[in-house]
Amino acid sequence: MTRVRQIIRFMKELESGLDRTQIPLPPETAFLKPDNPLMSGRIRAFPVDAHDEDEDYSDLADLPWLWVPTEEPTPSRWYPARTKAHSRGTITNPKTRAAISYASTYEMNLAYMLCASKHVAKVEDQPEAIIVPRDDGDKQHTVDFRATLTGNGYRIVVGVRPSWLLDKDDLRHTIERINSGSLGGFADEAIILTEREITNDRGWNAKSILRALKNSAANDNARLADYASRFAGTVSLLTLMRVIDDPAAAWNAAFCLIYDEILLPSRPDLKLVDAPFVSFNHNAV
Repeated sequence: MTRVRQIIRFMKELESGLDRTQIPLPPETAFLKPDNPLMSGRIRAFPVDAHDEDEDYSDLADLPWLWVPTEEPTPSRWYPARTKAHSRGTITNPKTRAAISYASTYEMNLAYMLCASKHVAKVEDQPEAIIVPRDDGDKQHTVDFRATLTGNGYRIVVGVRPSWLLDKDDLRHTIERINSGSLGGFADEAIILTEREITNDRGWNAKSILRALKNSAANDNARLADYASRFAGTVSLLTLMRVIDDPAAAWNAAFCLIYDEILLPSRPDLKLVDAPFVSFNHNAV
């Protein structure tokens, strides 16, 4: 963050009644206390085949638990070598414990945004190529992501491009042709997302939500939700978080409630720390 933005944030906090220069320094380092231990991968019960007569677990007091590592990304093609104009890497979806690759900053932010939505059950990076009919013959096209929605299983494939590059490879025409006859068994809809929808602020909020989910504490979440339910309309998040003594735990609970759509940011297009105002969703409880 630049110094100018730090000054602007400090001025906004003063207007809302918070002077961080008056906050006493903690006498000791405090850590978040998540309900579940932090780890890579996940722990699951040891699989037991009830029909396997060769194995006998009757002498065990409890069945052992099995550690399953984070699933590696499975793109149909790997991201290109890094250049000055591109970023590349992987993120981990804490809900599925699966890695997702990206080949640009826009793809990275979108991956965070998809993983941080409770309405998205599965995110696939660079799924298999799809055949697109053209006047000069069929061509193969690989979309950037395929997202499967929770509940109805509706699948959406997404092409990610900055708006000034849409005409370079005729992506609009490609997506139109995919929607008109190439989706069978592959997806239900194809769309294009640009920098207008995929912003750094939205990506930052999504990344913060994913970090909070890994450190979720049910008691803190419930305490903040109960206090927020007493307010009507838009309220300062800083006011709500005073109900929790530890500011870090309060921020973590706030992001968890935003994921659950219990708290609704007034400006989801801005970083939550730059526009810390929310409303309580009484329809969510």
